[in-house]
Amino acid sequence: MKRGFADTDKGQIYFYEQGEGPALILLHPSPQSGRVYWRLAPKLAQTFRVIVPDTLGFGLSDPLPPDATMPGLADCIAQMMDITGVDKANIFGFHTGNKIAAALASGHPNRVDRLILCGQTHSLVPDQSARISAFGPITDRYFEAKSAEQNTDNAAHAHMQWATEAFADFSRFWWDKRAIETFGYTKDLRRYISSRIMDSLQAKDSTTAIYSANFEFDFEAALRAISSKTLIIEVTSAAEAHLGAQAALLAALMQDGSHAVVEDGDREVVEMRTGEISMLILEFLTKT
Repeated sequence: MKRGFADTDKGQIYFYEQGEGPALILLHPSPQSGRVYWRLAPKLAQTFRVIVPDTLGFGLSDPLPPDATMPGLADCIAQMMDITGVDKANIFGFHTGNKIAAALASGHPNRVDRLILCGQTHSLVPDQSARISAFGPITDRYFEAKSAEQNTDNAAHAHMQWATEAFADFSRFWWDKRAIETFGYTKDLRRYISSRIMDSLQAKDSTTAIYSANFEFDFEAALRAISSKTLIIEVTSAAEAHLGAQAALLAALMQDGSHAVVEDGDREVVEMRTGEISMLILEFLTKT
């Protein structure tokens, strides 16, 4: 595995890479980092040169710029490609990563070969207002906590609010029953838990800003402008069935879109159901 930093006009991006072959860039969800691909990247690296960056504001990259937008973050990925000697790459984006990927493919069409946009149903709603509403139950707590932290003139209270929010996240990760069932009491379990806690802490200052950039992004317009051959992977669940299926609708908006569904999933699919995700990626990227 190789690691490095790429200088962009908005800050340094940390990335790691492994494997040889056509370039494949994996863009991570929020509020996580490229660590989320610790199981997926090695599988794909058997066929591709896999490059995994940390979006600005997350992981080991520089802070998120105050004027962050999805197109701006996509520009930084294009600059990283220049530095790593990649003219054109396949792109996989999960959750926030799918917005940056869509911005990259629509704004830099000559840099993207094939494109995969993956996410739970709420992440794939194309209409801005409907997507913000769908995100509400997931992201409201971040905005409420940030508001409470900022709207006090008592530094101790602000710190307490920050710490309370942080430890609420940590407590969920320490005893994640499903992770224990998936990984057992192994080094993989400790790696998974440690990564989630580290990502949560490093993302603390960027979470509300990255979601605001997500909400401001015209996802539907970007989809219509993309010329790359694209696969939409929708991760469905009973909890989001009320939103209605999105993958086929998104594919129909695009010039060359197709879709697939991973049923009964959640945001942990890339770590806990890596085989299914890698199979879908490889089938799409290697078929003629």
